[in-house]
Amino acid sequence: MAGHAYDSHCPFCRIVRGEIPSSKVLETDDALAFLDINPVNPGHVLLVPKSHHLNLTELPDATAAQLGSLVPRLCRAVQAATQADGFHLIVNNGRAAGQTVDHSHWHIIPRFSNDSVHWPWPHSQYSGDQLSQIQLRIERELNSPPGDG
Repeated sequence: MAGHAYDSHCPFCRIVRGEIPSSKVLETDDALAFLDINPVNPGHVLLVPKSHHLNLTELPDATAAQLGSLVPRLCRAVQAATQADGFHLIVNNGRAAGQTVDHSHWHIIPRFSNDSVHWPWPHSQYSGDQLSQIQLRIERELNSPPGDG
């Protein structure tokens, strides 16, 4: 697409350009939603910006807002079309979080009471003053100008 950053090695960029076929469910000037070819459950949709950005933290705020505005509508459609009991909305950011395609994207995964997906993830507790220390560090990052960190 003209005007959108493109990486010829990125499968999602190639899907956006029509170089790789996909089962599109929604398309706007800045976003594309299509069925995942390796779904967790049938109806698993990927929502991607048309412009290439490695992950969520590299998305411009305006692009993230545009894509985010599509999420409720897409989630309602996926859940209704699949008659799912619920859904996951997931962003895997970085390899440690399971991101396998270096193009920012959201997963909308329909969930069924009897499916084989394991949830919840294990949880832990904060120790000592760890909670307040992390809170302060995040607040500091939020309040510092971009590029200062």
